[in-house]
Amino acid sequence: MVRKPVFRKRSRIPLLWAVVGSGILCALFIFAGIKLWTTPWSIPNPLSPKQPVFAWHGTPGQKVILVMGVDAPNISTRHKNEDSFQGTRTDTMMLVRVNADKKKVSVVSIPRDSKVYLSGNRGIDKINAAHAIGGPELAVQTVQDSFGIPIDNFIVINFRGVRELVDALGGIDVYVEKPMHYTDRTAKLYINFEPGNHHLNGEQAEAFLRFRHDQLGDIGRIRRQQQFIMAVTKKLREPGVVFKIPELVKLSNQYVETDLTGNDLLTLAFFGKDVNMNSIRTATLPGHPGGVRVSYWVIDAEPAQMILDRLILDNPQPLFYGGAGRDANTPLKVGIYYDSSVASTLPTLVKSLEQKNFKVVCQSSTRRSSTQIIEHTSRVTDDLTDGLRNADSRLANARLIFAPVGTTFENNACSVGEDYTLVLGADSKK
Repeated sequence: MVRKPVFRKRSRIPLLWAVVGSGILCALFIFAGIKLWTTPWSIPNPLSPKQPVFAWHGTPGQKVILVMGVDAPNISTRHKNEDSFQGTRTDTMMLVRVNADKKKVSVVSIPRDSKVYLSGNRGIDKINAAHAIGGPELAVQTVQDSFGIPIDNFIVINFRGVRELVDALGGIDVYVEKPMHYTDRTAKLYINFEPGNHHLNGEQAEAFLRFRHDQLGDIGRIRRQQQFIMAVTKKLREPGVVFKIPELVKLSNQYVETDLTGNDLLTLAFFGKDVNMNSIRTATLPGHPGGVRVSYWVIDAEPAQMILDRLILDNPQPLFYGGAGRDANTPLKVGIYYDSSVASTLPTLVKSLEQKNFKVVCQSSTRRSSTQIIEHTSRVTDDLTDGLRNADSRLANARLIFAPVGTTFENNACSVGEDYTLVLGADSKK
């Protein structure tokens, strides 16, 4: 039975220290930890044996948060007592799981057009309608009922503040993997990016995040959102961010609402100090387009459950999708995609992988891409992935993605049931 959430009063609580101590979680939640403490809180001491880390109402040491992004009017333009988030559809929906014991963060994106039954006998609809109809409470309940995921809390972010956030931080560095060109004069949207490294200001970041005019459509946009989160993570961990706190405080008060308490957020700050960027694992619920009169994203149940089991419930299955019966003692198979600019370094990489008992089963050149480690089967473990990173310094900060074999986002180099695909992009040049 799915555990019902405990809904606390929504708040826009002023904060401060999370931006200093929890850059990773600030990035994941975009604004969630950027607030200033104006009332005295009971500060948990993570070093005290009598004080459990993450003493929340869920599983000790763990928390699952539903993070939603909406495109709502700025609260300052509405009446004081009017909810600026009311009636807005979620443009972005992510399940975020923090694990204090393992110092890990997992992020699973739910495509906004996913076909679900809305809770409360409201019928079939796209999952992004839940927030518009019943606010964050209905959105949380619908995700719980649809996927069997117990959710502890929610965060709602008004993406109108992304532009201001990026400008306040002095811009964000991202790697553009493919040409992005689109013009919509009515919406005042002008997108013009060529592949390569870019330093984006607020207007450019908004364009980067909104672009969906390629073969992948909204799914490609989700990938860029995850990439952007990692870029903001890196930026927020820079020492100079502390001097930008007053402006960030103002933005967070305008653009975020959550049912997390002040103590919750401070605990996240303690946690974030010990989390490395390469421990953030991302995934997207796989599926396929469907529908006749209405276009839906129809989720593929088996691989989606595998993703949720591993990343959110921390309960990997003993057998893996598309590969039952394989000898667990055999070396894990690795396929490699590489940019032509790093082709000459491949022999050294292959030798290093083989010394760590990985078997390279194919190599294939690819168009420009950012460096990634993509996990495909439940044979992979955190320890094995760490060993893969240690095989080459260029993999140390590679994006970590989980995409089961046979799914929409598999992206295999050779499609022979690899356990891993490595993407060695132009951004990995030494």
